[in-house]
Amino acid sequence: MRPLLALTVALALVATGLVTAARAAEAVSSERIAGSNRFATSVEISRQTPATGDVVFLANGLKFPDALAAGPVVAAESGHLLLTPPNELPQVVAERIRELAPSEVVIVGSASSVSDAVAARAQQVAQASGGGETLTRLGGANRVETSLLLLERLRAKSGGVASVWVASGASFPDALVAASVAGRDGSAVVLDHHAPTAAGAQAWLDRVGPAVAGLPVNVAGGAPSVSAADERGLRGFASSLERFAGSDRYRTAQLINARFAPSGSEPVMLLATGQNFPDALAGAVHAALRGVPMFLTPNACHASITPMLRDEADRRGISRVVGLGSSATISDAALRLADCPLTLQQTIAAQYGTFAPQQHSGSGDRLIDLGARGIPYAQIRATMSSSGTNSVSVLDADRQELDKPIDFPGSYSGTALLAAFHERPARYLRVETNGAWTLRLTDLSSAPVMGTPLSGQGDAVFISGSPARTVAASHGGGVFAVLELLDGGESYRVPFEHCCEPIRATAVLAAGPAVVAVISDSPWSLTGRPGPASASPSQDRTAHESGSNPLRELSQLDGQSATRSSER
Repeated sequence: MRPLLALTVALALVATGLVTAARAAEAVSSERIAGSNRFATSVEISRQTPATGDVVFLANGLKFPDALAAGPVVAAESGHLLLTPPNELPQVVAERIRELAPSEVVIVGSASSVSDAVAARAQQVAQASGGGETLTRLGGANRVETSLLLLERLRAKSGGVASVWVASGASFPDALVAASVAGRDGSAVVLDHHAPTAAGAQAWLDRVGPAVAGLPVNVAGGAPSVSAADERGLRGFASSLERFAGSDRYRTAQLINARFAPSGSEPVMLLATGQNFPDALAGAVHAALRGVPMFLTPNACHASITPMLRDEADRRGISRVVGLGSSATISDAALRLADCPLTLQQTIAAQYGTFAPQQHSGSGDRLIDLGARGIPYAQIRATMSSSGTNSVSVLDADRQELDKPIDFPGSYSGTALLAAFHERPARYLRVETNGAWTLRLTDLSSAPVMGTPLSGQGDAVFISGSPARTVAASHGGGVFAVLELLDGGESYRVPFEHCCEPIRATAVLAAGPAVVAVISDSPWSLTGRPGPASASPSQDRTAHESGSNPLRELSQLDGQSATRSSER
């Protein structure tokens, strides 16, 4: 089967799977809960959270630890979690406190996290609306102590603690979903220490161990989040201990949600970014009180994470996805659980294939076996030191020459295009030289992305995803050509083809995705010209017509150039 035909069949099979995935995604609607910033978003989440309690918790929105540990306690009291900067109460947060008129305002963290002035202002706003009878601060000497104070409040208010989640106090991702799960069943979040010394680690265990004694303990994340030593120490106090650690933060969230089913029957999934913390802090309370799962997503659509989330939605019968934060936080495609648009590199890889890089070096003539599967398209980064003729020929499995991408009088350094253009991919490279050489073969998806202005000294290969555009070329004499591969090599264009004097000329480069090869033996430059451009149909050529190889045809320019040089 021709390589391109095989690629077409493979892409058709992939497309079938994508259609199925797209149909699943179409059945899921999406919406957002978002404000103009993290503080306003916490207010909007509060407004849509089914809380019935008479308490507002106010935590620092610029740091995660205090609000993270507070989430389950807020949920247990059916309260509201609002975020604030440390030294100024935002007007939007003050307005929400006024709307709620809570009887108690709980400040989470020390005065360095939420200042006394902000605490006083929050109570004043609550009192002006008929609430604010009580102002409470739960702030320890550090984040661990604050999390333990929150544990004790949960125990006192709820009459007990179902279990304890231990999570990193230094990094947020693994604990975000743990907080939403803890809030559903009266569990607490206690923060790990990350102390740099053994004495510090022991001091943390001496303090935390008795607080969790006799309770089930769940550890959020792998050893970088909570160390194996801390896990061993906790086992001496806990009635049981289970660690939830996926290969990344998104799969850790998946594991936690798989183990702890939501309490509600609403077919809704919350999505929060896993690359920042503020929206998920208030979102954990919302998820707990609404009885729906909260998952994490990258900011943008992700080739592996987004399909995983789509599968979760399909398996759980989710009909609505609610994103926490604006499109700057979670892109529209990521929120819709849609098929991710391919990057330029992914598109080129699908069209021209991929393979593991190959490195070859030596001195003198050599026949290089590229492997039984062969290589239809590649870039060859070559350095050849001989002052005589240096050449690299491409051969098929029968050792018939397909092309000679490098045929240069004198030392050579550049990147040449390997494009077999036939049903037979390249099986061998024949190196002919009397000096030392190095060749590195890589697939076309790893080529640099072409932009303008662009310049070089010799052969070069680029990939382009740009629209059609007019460019001006200049070069210093000798051979100069630009070849564009299109449609996976099924067609090509030669916008520039010149020998042998210096020139300045303009031409149109086609719209990408394309592979652009520059063939030159002297300095050159390409500069973009303003204004729209459209490719001339007369320049488009079919790569496979009559078994032609445009690279071989262009290489004839080298002979003309060499003749001109000898005449001079």
